[in-house]
Amino acid sequence: MPYQILLVDDHKIVGQGTKRLLEESGDLTVDYVSSGAEALERVKSHDYDLFIVDLHMPKMNGIDLTQNIREYQSNARILIYTGYDTTAYFNKLVQLGAVGFISKNFSNDQLIYAVMCALHDLAVVPQEWLNTLKRDDQKVMIGSGQQVSLTDVEHEVLQYVEKGHSNDEIAAEIHVSKRTVERYLTKIFQKLHVTSRADAITEGKRLGILVNLNY
Repeated sequence: MPYQILLVDDHKIVGQGTKRLLEESGDLTVDYVSSGAEALERVKSHDYDLFIVDLHMPKMNGIDLTQNIREYQSNARILIYTGYDTTAYFNKLVQLGAVGFISKNFSNDQLIYAVMCALHDLAVVPQEWLNTLKRDDQKVMIGSGQQVSLTDVEHEVLQYVEKGHSNDEIAAEIHVSKRTVERYLTKIFQKLHVTSRADAITEGKRLGILVNLNY
């Protein structure tokens, strides 16, 4: 029986081309959708052997979709498909259960091989990304030439701030006290040389610490 794959990519030409390539490669059946909402409708009624999820999508990005898929199918195999660097999101995606990452710059043979590895429960990571995996912090250079490092938890807090979460909500999400969240925010403000949540978001995006995945 062919492996069942759900491919999610908002770029329809890329998605349809990938679907065709995989189906022509062998014992694979690929359903293609172009949005996270469509993907979740499929998940509700169908069990897939593998999900290939674009990281950058409007309305529901690959991180949120991965989390939602896992809520419906806790043992889902999910490959993140992207043409961009995932350094800032690697830990989060692994924590959510992604089994690997494939680049849109892969050759046809690399793509097919990566998919088959994932179907056989092997992790997939492009070789050039290995030296950035499991980071303890994220370093950026601010305008003065000073290097600033955000820890993983500080980066996560800043992401929740960008999404509009209150301190109480952030505390509940990362399982710490509200006072601890306030301390994290103070450190973030000091490191980014800002004095407000709005300025922290603006500076985070300018420095590339926050990447707008929904576009």
